Amino acid sequence: MPRLPLPRMLLRRSTRPSSTFIPRASPPKLPAAQQAEFERLQRTAAVSAAFQPQRAAQSTEAPAADDADVSRGRGLFRGAPPEFKGDVNPRTGEVGGPKNEPLRWGGAGDWSYNGRVTDF
Repeated sequence: MPRLPLPRMLLRRSTRPSSTFIPRASPPKLPAAQQAEFERLQRTAAVSAAFQPQRAAQSTEAPAADDADVSRGRGLFRGAPPEFKGDVNPRTGEVGGPKNEPLRWGGAGDWSYNGRVTDF
């Protein structure tokens, strides 16, 4: 049986590159020794911050929030102070729940803490 010639269209190579990677601007590469040092420091920082327990502070007493701190805005993003101490809410009897009543600020009963709605 004689061989039929294949059309030239099927023999032509694709003009599209095999990879979709497009070279773009990037910072210059580090020398091998500096790159190895950088990667080692990155791994050390990631592991040590995630798995080491927090060490006790040098002084045993915690800094107390005074009126000067609040007036300077330090307590601005900390939220409202807890309404009760312990794990049990004295009004509802809920164990392990929020320390502040979320319906306090919303007149329509939306779930909000410090005016930020949390029920989407």
